[in-house]
Amino acid sequence: MVPVQLVARNLSVERAGRTIISGLSFTVAAGHALVLTGSNGAGKTTLLRCLAGLLPAAAGTVALDGGD
Repeated sequence: MVPVQLVARNLSVERAGRTIISGLSFTVAAGHALVLTGSNGAGKTTLLRCLAGLLPAAAGTVALDGGD
């Protein structure tokens, strides 16, 4: 069995015509956590909405590698 991991590659997200996230890449392996910090308005919720599929990415990919 291949462990599942969350992978974001060169992710960019826009809201209301404004780029909020640009060129973000990371991998979170099974059993690990990603800590997301930042000031109010930095894009934390926007990133979470994109990762959940509630907001489309302007560029890049989000995938669950090793999963169904």
